[in-house]
Amino acid sequence: MKRSMSAVAVVLLGLSSLFYPAPQDKRPRQAPLQHEVTVSLKLIQVYVTDKKGNPVGDLAKGDFVVLDGGRAVAITEFEKHVLRSAAEKSAPPPPAEDIVPTQAPAARSLNRKYFLFFDFAFNSQKGIRQSIQAALHFLAKDVQPGDEVALLSYSMLRGLQFHEYLTGDQAKVKEAISAISAKAIAGRASEIEMAYFREAQDDLPSSAVAMSPAQSRTQYNWQRQEGKTIAKEYILRLTALAKALRMIEGQKNFIFFSSGIPASMIYGNQSGNPARTGMAMRFDVGDPVLRPLNEDLYKELGASNCAFFSFDTRDTAKVPSLFDYDEATFEAGGRGAGRLIFSEQGVYQDTSSIFRDDKTTGLDSLKRLSDVTGGKFFSSIRFYPKNLAQVETLTGTYYVLGYYIDQAWDGRFHEIKVEVLKKGCEVRAQAGYYNPKPFRDYSDLEKRLQLFDLALNEQSLFRPPKTLPMAALTFRDETEGRIQMMARIPAAALADLSGTQVEFVSLVFDERENLVELLRSKTDLTRFHEQDVSFLSGARLPAGRYKCRVVVRNLESGASGVGSAPVEIVPSPPVGLGLQAPLLLTPEISPACLEAEGKAESSLRFWKNLYPFDRANYAPVLGGLPRGVARIFVIVPCRIPNLDQPPVALSAFLINAGTGERMIVPFGLVFRERRGDFEIMFLEFPAEGLAPGRYLLYLHAGDAASPSQSRVQTAFEIQP
Repeated sequence: MKRSMSAVAVVLLGLSSLFYPAPQDKRPRQAPLQHEVTVSLKLIQVYVTDKKGNPVGDLAKGDFVVLDGGRAVAITEFEKHVLRSAAEKSAPPPPAEDIVPTQAPAARSLNRKYFLFFDFAFNSQKGIRQSIQAALHFLAKDVQPGDEVALLSYSMLRGLQFHEYLTGDQAKVKEAISAISAKAIAGRASEIEMAYFREAQDDLPSSAVAMSPAQSRTQYNWQRQEGKTIAKEYILRLTALAKALRMIEGQKNFIFFSSGIPASMIYGNQSGNPARTGMAMRFDVGDPVLRPLNEDLYKELGASNCAFFSFDTRDTAKVPSLFDYDEATFEAGGRGAGRLIFSEQGVYQDTSSIFRDDKTTGLDSLKRLSDVTGGKFFSSIRFYPKNLAQVETLTGTYYVLGYYIDQAWDGRFHEIKVEVLKKGCEVRAQAGYYNPKPFRDYSDLEKRLQLFDLALNEQSLFRPPKTLPMAALTFRDETEGRIQMMARIPAAALADLSGTQVEFVSLVFDERENLVELLRSKTDLTRFHEQDVSFLSGARLPAGRYKCRVVVRNLESGASGVGSAPVEIVPSPPVGLGLQAPLLLTPEISPACLEAEGKAESSLRFWKNLYPFDRANYAPVLGGLPRGVARIFVIVPCRIPNLDQPPVALSAFLINAGTGERMIVPFGLVFRERRGDFEIMFLEFPAEGLAPGRYLLYLHAGDAASPSQSRVQTAFEIQP
């Protein structure tokens, strides 16, 4: 069944229960990589401001000092990125050398990365609606070409979700934001916390049902413990995210929309009203479990170079609504809210007003989160246009410093300190970095992030993937189009990818880069030794242009390979002939074949029926052909409107894509047969003498009994 989604990350993350954890290998572990040392270039982003918080953009390489583990290192690479003004944004960008005077390779350049983060666990429907407006405004007004944006959220029911992974396509992020709904709000732990301390204020129940003070306290103690459970899971998930983001180089700027975890839930608060109850004030010293977990979260965010720009989404946002005030002062019994009360225990301020005691809100938590990560706290979501512009200013001017390190695969943390020699400057840079670690030590989330990069960008955060030769064919049945993907793992790549736990993920993207098909299977590749292996997978889709990708990944070592191929399904003619995509073959033994399991099986059977060939003598052309190849074989099926009509008349010609030269192809017919509504033609044409380069093969079919005609094309390359 076909699926259409706005982001591949939604599907990949949603299938995590199928992907992970992989079955554990019972054999003794070997760790050859832990002792391996490589020399690599370490790039770090540095933000410099003056005493007033304004970016400083006139520094040179000699103004910086970098200490790695307390030892000064030689800065070999230097880039300067300066925020363009509004007028400059509308003008064509100047040449790159005028913007970035750098010695570093362009491919290693660190651009701005934004993570739009919607918190559903600690938020309100009104807050989410305003957050969506703010995020869309940020995309339209503040994000610049070259910036990468990701969209993620957290909720009690679905946990941490990537709705869109890092991409420069703002339209895709906008589409993903528009699909977010405020209905996802669940687990309002902040409301429970506020109600708990309100009840503790008077030791009286606030509901209409008669309960004793002891019953009321028991109820709210139980509810508060539930809120703490929500907070614990929340903190653990964010900590796992921070650890996973270590693999992504550069500064990660989080635009965080949340009302925050109530500080009293973690660090405690005072409660009780001595003047009204005659009881001594009670002090909550905080939660012994949540406190260290929260501190560990701050540490991991700093080590992963994540800066949080927090937008407080409380409904009140410093200006309470009329109903909030009434609830706090009358319904909860908080008479005289906000006034000073004199008692034998001393002067006590009535905190039943929800806008007086910020300890029961997330304000302090959000402020500290922003402070310790080098971001900034904004007290009200209502002023997002001005505040988001400030975020862009703070992140728009930065420097990239590079130096070479001896990098061991041991996962060890290295502390970094960056200093500026110019007086009056304040520096914000990552606290350090982690050495890479063996793939088997990756967390589930880290493995998913690697899969995102392979599926979306054909890159890997672990190690560069192997490039796999791949082709995609289209053909049609009675109702819709089909795609057949074929990827080959050469023997040289198989030596690295082979293992008992190897996954194959085939994906199809439409013209808007939306994922429309995903199929995953897993197999043991150790049964294949020193030979090529091919992988087949199919999909059923409507007419259109698509990009197909196959990701192969060893779940034990992390080694990976990626193949990619474009394809187009053309609409089927209502009447007349219908040539299908030609399949090119070479006279050699086909590689060992693996086939995707599940719903693609029917497509595979249909494809094999249309493209019959002897695998002992022929192999599909995937990648380039060697120079001097003597013959190329072609299978081309043709749908025919009338089984009684004469055989189809076929002609062919080649075009050299480099020179534009057109050549008539004298082909020979190996065999021809009828299968259902199709006529299958197996052709052969000489290729000896073709110069290296890319060629387009055109096939033209004519019906002698009618004016019906059809044409198809395919491409191949002769290697130098």
